[in-house]
Amino acid sequence: MTARGLLSALAAAGALVACAVPAEAARRFHGDVAGAVTGPGHSFVVGDGLYLEFRDRTHAHTRYRVCYTRGHGRRCYVRTTGARNRTSRIFFTPRNVGTYKARWYVGGAPVTSWTWYNGIGD
Repeated sequence: MTARGLLSALAAAGALVACAVPAEAARRFHGDVAGAVTGPGHSFVVGDGLYLEFRDRTHAHTRYRVCYTRGHGRRCYVRTTGARNRTSRIFFTPRNVGTYKARWYVGGAPVTSWTWYNGIGD
């Protein structure tokens, strides 16, 4: 095999690995945003108490970081999950109207995300 052929084979193998990581992460990790009363959802109102929920389906005591943003700036938390397949929750109350996105990271790599809209309250 020539050097060019070897480089092509390595690049193809790297592309396969890069594609496999997100699928593996999707099976292993779950993150969502949940209303304190209503559960997971994509639409809430200002003043609702919300949870950033994260679960590792296969391992216990996974250290993770979750950040949420409304398009500018962000707020991050670092936590560790408990037992395998148990939901770890962080309570928070977003104060502004708009579309938000939360992203969870394990080992510095993004593993899942959730988008929701925070509307005008009563």
